Amino acid sequence: MADHRFSLSLIGLFMVAMAFLKGAIAADYEVGDDYGWDVPPSNSSEYYPSWANRYEFKVGDSAVFNWTGNHTAAQVRNLADYDNCNTNATEITLYAVAGVRVPFTTEGFHYFICTVGTHCEQGQKVAFNVIAADESSAPRATLFSLSMFLSALAIISQAMSIAETIVYAER
Repeated sequence: MADHRFSLSLIGLFMVAMAFLKGAIAADYEVGDDYGWDVPPSNSSEYYPSWANRYEFKVGDSAVFNWTGNHTAAQVRNLADYDNCNTNATEITLYAVAGVRVPFTTEGFHYFICTVGTHCEQGQKVAFNVIAADESSAPRATLFSLSMFLSALAIISQAMSIAETIVYAER
C-alpha cells in the first residue's frame, strides 16, 4: 500500500514538474531592456529594430512595455500603419498603462508604435517577428531553474522515502 502511494506521489510530482518546465519555455522580453519604452536616444529610428534583432521571439513569449512619462504602446495590424506611424488606424489595440505585458499568440509580424505626439516618427516603434514555438527543441529554461527543480525533486523523493521508512518501522 505504501509503495502504491509513493508511486502516485511521484507521478503527481512529475506532472507538476512538467507544468513548471512548460512555463519556463516561454519568455518575457522587456522592450528596450534597461532603457525601456521611450523615444530612442538621438531619435534613432534603428534603436528598437536593432534591439528586436538580438532576440528570437516565439509564440507563447511576451513583450513587456515599461515606461515613465507620457507614452503608449499601440499594436497596429500592418506594415504600412507601422511605417507611416498611423495613429488613426482602424485596427489598433492601445495599451496606455506602463508595464503592460502583451503575449504573442500567433506567428508573424507584430507591430507596435507610440501614439503620443511625434514619438513614433522619432523612432519609438518596434516590430517583432514571432515564429512558431518548436516543441521538439530543448526548453529555454535556464540551467539554474532546471538544477533547482532537480534538487527539489531529489529532496522530496528522499523525504518521502524517510517517511515511508518511519511508517514501516512503527508497524
